[in-house]
Amino acid sequence: MELPHLLLEMSALLALAVMLGLLARRVGVPLSVVLVVVGFLAAAVGLTPEIGRLQGEAFEEVVVFLFLPVLVFAAALGIDLRAFVRNLTAILVLAVVAFLVSAVLVGITLHVALGTALATAFLFGALISATDPVAVVAVFREVGVPRRLLTLVEGESLLNDGVAIVLFAILVEVATGGSVSVTAGVIDFVLVFGGGALIGIALGLAASSVLPWLGRLPAAGLSLAMAYGSFVLADEVLGFSGVMATAAAGMVLAGLAPSRASAEVRQMWEQMWDALDYVANALLFLLIGLIIGPGQLLEHFGPIVLAAVVVLVARALAVVPLVWLLERVAHISRVGWRNEAVLIWGGLRGGVALALALALPEELAERELLVALTGGVVLATLLVNATTIQWLVSRLGLDRPTRVDRYLMAIARVSAIQAARGEMSNLGLQADPQTNAELEASERAAHQEMADLDVEEAEEYRIVVGRGLHVERRTYQELSDQGLLPPAVTRTLLHEVDDEIDDFAMHGRSHQLGATRQAPSGRLEQLSRRLINRLPEPAGSDPTELAYAEATARRLAARRTADALEIFEDLPAIGQDTVEHARRTFTDWEQQAIADLDGLDTQSGEDARALRARQVHTLAQAASSRELAELVETGLLPEQVLRSTGTAQSDRPR
Repeated sequence: MELPHLLLEMSALLALAVMLGLLARRVGVPLSVVLVVVGFLAAAVGLTPEIGRLQGEAFEEVVVFLFLPVLVFAAALGIDLRAFVRNLTAILVLAVVAFLVSAVLVGITLHVALGTALATAFLFGALISATDPVAVVAVFREVGVPRRLLTLVEGESLLNDGVAIVLFAILVEVATGGSVSVTAGVIDFVLVFGGGALIGIALGLAASSVLPWLGRLPAAGLSLAMAYGSFVLADEVLGFSGVMATAAAGMVLAGLAPSRASAEVRQMWEQMWDALDYVANALLFLLIGLIIGPGQLLEHFGPIVLAAVVVLVARALAVVPLVWLLERVAHISRVGWRNEAVLIWGGLRGGVALALALALPEELAERELLVALTGGVVLATLLVNATTIQWLVSRLGLDRPTRVDRYLMAIARVSAIQAARGEMSNLGLQADPQTNAELEASERAAHQEMADLDVEEAEEYRIVVGRGLHVERRTYQELSDQGLLPPAVTRTLLHEVDDEIDDFAMHGRSHQLGATRQAPSGRLEQLSRRLINRLPEPAGSDPTELAYAEATARRLAARRTADALEIFEDLPAIGQDTVEHARRTFTDWEQQAIADLDGLDTQSGEDARALRARQVHTLAQAASSRELAELVETGLLPEQVLRSTGTAQSDRPR
């Protein structure tokens, strides 16, 4: 197929996907489902473009090397790394152990019910038991589920995709007459899976080392190079798992970006990878529909229905007991039966399973049956599970905000009204009587909603302390984005407050504000910090400068947080004892930071004063840069002004 013709067909498919997106929004069905259905119907009536006739290794290469690196990297870059690490035990058990249990159950059932050769049956179990990151992430982010559930689902789908590809390669050799010992298979599996992860971590750290010196466009190129380069290097050159390499590289960059990338780079990455994710998903789901086609599905309709039911039951039998054991033996935070139900029903299959099935060797006796079963199960999970997952989430009440959430949303409305009044005052605008009345009515409604919630003492604590920690973290991130904090200090402060937020989220009212900041770090945390601390620091590593920047940031964050808590003085349903305790803690931290600064002033003398002057200069320069950028954006100044002052986004170091 010639390249111009290929590009024309892909452009037409993408334009069709955009139009279908409007339809999907109107009918309230996930876009991925609409795309698959349209592709399937087009194939049924013979309207299949040339790209939709790809078979075997050609389709596998398109999915695995063109689409999968983009989709996996986008999912990894968007994942909450700390939440991923916090739930790593549960994710690994779901991605590896539950996957293996499900594959065995599916294989045995297929062998008994259909008389399929045992090795072939296990091969089908391996390629169909992995939840597909392409399908799962696309649907779950569109539906909207609780944060922890999203972390479990995304983490599982990212990792067990790599598990499936590795195990598939081993079982293909067995099914085609080769011999692989159990020991050799296990060793090969661990090496391929773990080797891919190590390659991704190494490449992610290498890319992170240059992030502070990169503007938006170079950082965009670097991220794209990481997505494809890590995948191809690991999979094709070194023989490891490309999925694991790309996932690990993306998660390392996601974890280090807040301290090493500018706000402009982080915002650009989010927009760029959202766009690439959309394009890749749109094209891939259309291709899935075009490839499946109706012929084989009708011929093997009975076995397909059996396989779809068995896959769902096997997932339930794998997930429920393992989660029960994790909660009682490993003492992970309780998952809950409602989240388990969504985990089971949300185990969607997609392009990766289909690509593996089409890549089965022609000499495999039951290849046609496995391809039909895979296409049927993929279609069933997308048509049935994906279309009903929103209903299930709503039915189980997982999309309903808690009283804490509703109180915080009411606070946000009050803050927005106050900000609107302040902005009108700054602009010298006088609100007309109708606008004033509407603002006052909105404010009264928000206050009434807070009063009606009748929050309990534990919920009061979550509201007050949660808001305080949010303000503290936002302050550190803003100072870093303005160039006032070196990356090393930003990492220290963000890790500290993130640990506090994690402990707060896990223990609620039993959480002791500040206790985690005194506790020693775990071994994994210590190892990661040692690795990260070896990255080059653009602002230098002078101990006095780092200590001064850290103490200054702590003082400012504590003061802002204590001030932010004053809003609760005028809000109903919150006991002032809770507010006063939190304010007193942050005030104590402010006083400690002031004492540290005084000590540094005494020890360093002129050096400390020079550091203070440099901080003021940096802050003034940041404000000047923002003002110049706004003037350039409105066309009042040429872009050369930014380059001449050294503040252009394309080359400004942090």
